[in-house]
Parts: sequence; structure tokens; C-alpha cells
Amino acid sequence: MKTSSWIIWLNRIASALMISLLCASCEDSDDDFDHDIPAGMGTLVVNNTTTSDIYVYIAGIEQQKAESDDYEFYDRAPGTYRVALEEKNGDRTWFGDADILEGHMTIMDVYTDFDINDYDVEWRID
Repeated sequence: MKTSSWIIWLNRIASALMISLLCASCEDSDDDFDHDIPAGMGTLVVNNTTTSDIYVYIAGIEQQKAESDDYEFYDRAPGTYRVALEEKNGDRTWFGDADILEGHMTIMDVYTDFDINDYDVEWRID
């Protein structure tokens, strides 16, 4: 009787440890973008998942580049902005409009696809 309760107790501890280890390795993608949005503003995040630096233009004005496998924040007043991306030392580009919402982050995840001339961009609002 005593041995079986000891085994059950060890199984529960082992199970709890496994669950806590699995949960510790889970990653919340929104935690990557820890940024204080200025009052009355919104933020565009260019999340560069590629292996090349990307030149970023907002409303035709060159911004701080988004380095390879990194992200960059661009705080703006709410509104719609024309965004252009250009691969540094390469041919890939992308053009589109970004809606910046007050108090929110507009996140652009930038990927390369099979087309050597274009980026794939996925949008989300946080």
C-alpha cells in the first residue's frame, strides 16, 4: 500500500514538472514587441524575418532600416500611410498602405517567398 502511494506521488510530481517545462518553452509572439506607444499615437512594426536588411520608407521618407531577423518601431499619428520596403543589396520590394490606429501596433511580418522580386507581408493589429 505504501509503495503504490509513493509511486503515484512521484508520477504527479513528474507530470507537473513536464507541464511546467512545456509551458516555459511556449512563446507569445506579442511579447517580442514590448514598446510604449506614445499618447495619441500608433506604431508601425516592421518585423523583418528575412536574412537581408530592409530599407523602410513611410510616406516617401526613408526611415531607420529594419535589420535582418529583427524588428523596428515607427511611431506615427493615426492615419493611413504609404509604406515601401526595399531589400538592401537585392531586388525584393513591397509597396502598400498601412493603417495606424491610436494606441495600437500595426505589425508587418515580412517574409521572402519563391519570387525573387517580392516580399510576402502579413498584417496584424495588436
